[in-house]
This record gives sequence, C-alpha cells and structure tokens, in this order.
Amino acid sequence: MARFKNPSQRLQALNRQIEKWKGYRLSPSFLAALIGALAFGLLGQGMGLFNKFSWHDDIFSLFMTGTAIELGRWMLHVMAEAERWFYGNGYFSLPLVNGGISLLCIGLSAGLLTDYFRIRSRVLSALLGGVMAVFPVITSLFGFMYTVHYYMVALLMVTGGSILFCKDGPWWKKGIGILLCGCGIGTYQAWIPFMLMIALMDQIQFLARREEDLRVWFRRLLIRGLCVACVMGIYFAGSELFLRVKNLELDDYLSISQMGTGGLGVYLERVLLCYREFFFPSRSTLWDMYPQALLNVYRLMLCMDLVLGICWLIRVWKRSPARAILLAAAFALVPLGCNFVFVMSDTIHSLMVYSQVMQMVLLVCLADGAEHPFPSLRTAASFGAALLLSLSAVMYIRYDNQCYMKTAFQQQEAISWNTTLVTRIESVEGFSDELPVAFVNRREMKDQNLYNLTELDFLTLGTYDTDIRGYLNDWAWSEFLARWCGFRPKAADPEQVQTWPEVQAMPSYPDDGAIQIIRDVIVVKF
Repeated sequence: MARFKNPSQRLQALNRQIEKWKGYRLSPSFLAALIGALAFGLLGQGMGLFNKFSWHDDIFSLFMTGTAIELGRWMLHVMAEAERWFYGNGYFSLPLVNGGISLLCIGLSAGLLTDYFRIRSRVLSALLGGVMAVFPVITSLFGFMYTVHYYMVALLMVTGGSILFCKDGPWWKKGIGILLCGCGIGTYQAWIPFMLMIALMDQIQFLARREEDLRVWFRRLLIRGLCVACVMGIYFAGSELFLRVKNLELDDYLSISQMGTGGLGVYLERVLLCYREFFFPSRSTLWDMYPQALLNVYRLMLCMDLVLGICWLIRVWKRSPARAILLAAAFALVPLGCNFVFVMSDTIHSLMVYSQVMQMVLLVCLADGAEHPFPSLRTAASFGAALLLSLSAVMYIRYDNQCYMKTAFQQQEAISWNTTLVTRIESVEGFSDELPVAFVNRREMKDQNLYNLTELDFLTLGTYDTDIRGYLNDWAWSEFLARWCGFRPKAADPEQVQTWPEVQAMPSYPDDGAIQIIRDVIVVKF
C-alpha cells in the first residue's frame, strides 16, 4: 500500500478513488443480461412466482430450511440464521419474495459473465440472461421455494468469486474471490462445476486473445489451480467445523459423504459419462435439460460451437501452433467441465446440472468475441447464436409453464381428493374428534377413479416427474393433509393397528367399509 508523507496527500488519493467510483458505469451488456433475465424469468417462472405450489419437501419445509449442515451445506445454515435474525420471525417458503431474489441473482450472475467475457452484443447478452433464468434447473429449484433463494445467492457468490480470482490483480482480491466461492459451494456443492467452467473459459479467452508468452499462461493456470484448491479447502474446513460444533455427521444423501472417494475405474467411467451426456444427452431422465424439440436446438448449438471453435483455432494457429494446441486441449475439457457433477456423484438430479448452461455462455463468447479469419463470419455467427438462443428461450418458457400447469392440476386434485377423504372420515358412524386416526398403508393409495393428465406424462423434470398417485403417496402426504386441507387428528400407530384381524379383513379406500371405528380408533385403510 502506498504511503503518504502528509494528510493532504492521503486526502487527494481518497478523492481520486471516489471520483473513480463515481465514474464507474455498468456496461451495456451487464444491464442487458440483467433485464433479459428478469423479463424472460417472469414469463418462464411467473406461475411459480405468483402461485403457491407446495409438494414433496416444500410441504414439510414451509416454515423451515430443511437439512443443511449434515449435507455439507454449512453456509446455507449461516444464511438461514442471518435471514431469521434480519427479519426477526423465522423462515417462510414465499414464492414472490424468494423467487424474486432468485431471478435477481441470476440476472446479476449473467451480467457479471457477459461483462467479464466482454460480450459486446446487447441482444446476445439479454438472450443469455433470459436463457439462464428459464433453464429447467431453475424451474426444478422453484419446486423447493423454501431454499431456492439461498442457492441463487450462492450462485452469485460463486460467479463473482470465480471472476475475482481469475482476474489479473492483487492477491487480496483473489482472496476475497476464494472466500466467496468457498461460501457459495458451502451453500450448494453443485456450483463446483460452474466455478470450474468460468476458470476454464477464462483460460480459453486468454489463449485466443492475448499475445503474452506461454509461460504467462502456465503461471496463470497454476495460480487458478491453487485458487480452486483453496476454495475446496475452505469448503471442507467449513463443513468439518460446523459438523463438530453441532455434533453432527455428514449424511450420505445423493452420495455427498462419498465425494472424493472411489477407485480410478469408477471415476474413469464418470468422466466418460460426462462426455456422453454432453454430446448425446439422455432422454426420459431426471436431468433431461433438452426436452422435446430442444434436443435438436442443442445439437445445432454443438455444431456451431465446433465451427466457431475451429475458426478460433485457425486464427491462433497462424500466430502460434503451440498456443493453438493448448487451446484445442482447453476446448476438449469443456464437456468435462459442463458435466463435472457426474464425476462428483453417482446420483444425479435435475437440481444439480445448472453448469450445463455454460455451454450457451461459451457459444456467446465464441460468436461475439472471436477474432475470426473472415470478418463477415462474426456477423453471421452473432445472428446464428441469437437465433438459437431465441429458440431455446421460447421453448424453455413453454416447457417451464407446462411443468407449472401439471403441478397446479395435481395440487388441486390432491386437495379435492383429500377433502373428500376428510369428509368421509368425519361422517363415519360414531365419529368423535377425540378419537385417534390410524392411516394404514398410507403410501399405497390406489383409487381407480383418480384422473391423471396423461397429456403431461412426458414431463420428466425432477419435482414434476410424478403422476397424481405419486403426488398423493409422497412421503410428506400427512403434512399436505394438515396444511392444505386443515386436518391433523390425533395419531394412532398404524403398524400396530394393521395387525388386528378386523383391519386385515377391511377393504381398501375408497371402497365402502374402508373407514371404520375399531377399538376406539378410526381406521382408514388404503
């Protein structure tokens, strides 16, 4: 830090710094990405923002944050406690508030990316921000509204932190970036691939645009590798600290406790899976991000990436064959970076694959920022990228709304079905609200009269992948019955009740006789 001989020099330096801050203006691409994310996000996630859909974990966690420290998400616990302290009245699964914060964080993240990677086209920036807001992972996360805003704040932390430690600058800025990334990953581990992709794309940009000696590139590579290692050190240290302080153990949910373990053969298979999923995405799975005709758009994006990547390589090869070889190797790592979550875990859910959106960020960088061998190619590339992103945005918006439409119908049907159930329970002869109720086989409801929207069976996105019977038989069904239908009776032990001979002879609901009072217990047999 510079030292000044007298207070006037310090004052002058401070004034220069203030003038520098006052003169700072957000880049047009940053603002375009932010506006695009908010506008497109409103169209794609509007139903989730302005309605309260609650199923699965969200039913149980309307007024809590769910498991955090046991899943290695220690920063999520810190965020939740900070929120509770700030508002002073606990936690709430609020669609407009939590969802609005989430869209804002996505827009800011998109703006930071377009600004850092020097995207000049405001159209491409706006479309990229829009696609990032309507990508199906966000729709799936909106099914967990009680915690989605923590995840999106963490996304912003990881984006900003990755840019800080990738930028050329003083070590204290890199330290802030490392800390931000460590806290972001301590909120949600699925942001690790997102961080890796930003670092990889930074190296790609350096090889394609900068003229420094390759020794500078290798030094940058080493520094960024050390930064990533420090980030992971902060994550693991924080996880271990909170587990010890709270006297808890790491849960094995989605193989979290197994991360970093396994033989070489296991990880080789997972690496190959990353490449297979990049070039040939799976269909009818919980992580299908390219449903319906979107798969064809994705293939066109891959083809365009390939053409533009070759153009970059041609340009770089003319200047330095060695640099072009390194650039080709960096391009070859893109599938691994986008799908690195498949290396981290053998159990994948749609909530975990947001890093796949970085392929679209790469497309925009190639189209808008490349030094093409032919000047006319830049215009054509920008137009092609804008067209593909526009198609993706339109299709994703429609797909997101289909998901919300499905859960709206299922939620209303579940409310109606459970309301009828409550009416029949309270109409049984001899009913008293003092009697306990035993729901026997409560996750085996098989009402043949239930209507299923078969037209929406193609929706396999996690959180929206079940039919009405799966909706009713969810593990949190009793909480749904209480919170959406207002019925929480005294409970009798169904395990004991189902051994009674009278219960074994009962028919299953909704047949007549499926609800009886036996030994002063209201028995409902499914």
